[in-house]
Amino acid sequence: MNAKKRYPSRLQAQFLWLLVTLFATTFVYAQNSNDSIVVDTLASGEPVYNCMKVDQKPEFPEGILTLCLNHLRIYYKSDQYYDEGIGVRGIVQFVIDKDGNVRKPKILRSLDYFPKFDSLALRSISIMPRWKPGLLNGKAVATNYVVPIKLTQMVPKAKDIASVMECLLDLCNTSSWDNVWIDIEGKKSDSHFLETIDPNNFRYFLVLKNTASVTHFTSDPKY
Repeated sequence: MNAKKRYPSRLQAQFLWLLVTLFATTFVYAQNSNDSIVVDTLASGEPVYNCMKVDQKPEFPEGILTLCLNHLRIYYKSDQYYDEGIGVRGIVQFVIDKDGNVRKPKILRSLDYFPKFDSLALRSISIMPRWKPGLLNGKAVATNYVVPIKLTQMVPKAKDIASVMECLLDLCNTSSWDNVWIDIEGKKSDSHFLETIDPNNFRYFLVLKNTASVTHFTSDPKY
């Protein structure tokens, strides 16, 4: 008699993803580390410190789990990348300046078989909210930071646009498009526009669910 296959709960999956994120980040830092506490300089002349050597690391609003689960994740609808792309992570480095702003984003590990990865990854970094900056000797300083960005396939129930839209709502954790801010190439749109899209032409998108990230587009609390 075959044993029933057990799947991890959502909480277990989130905890596992956090562990993987912390391991990947630490590994990349180890690969790129040097003995100097100052690793770069901003255009203003402000020194950039090694994130692992300051007294307090910079902090993302709502925590690192929110950062990885609800911000740094690229969704795609394409069978072409299924075998290679599912669950794969790229690596991005950037600087958090002393005011908490994101500066100098850079791709450390790209996904060559996924041609839009670099632009989407940099897009997700560019709309990142202000962080709590790192501290050194009690003062806010600029620090470098490295994070993985996960590539995840969206799997609608069918190939029609209605199933794609239903899947999108599920990813947004809501049952109504009235609660979703849709941004297409810098312009606000609505669900009626999505209904006109050929599902075969629907390829890549980002989903921002944490409050700090959504405020990049609107201060309206319903979104």
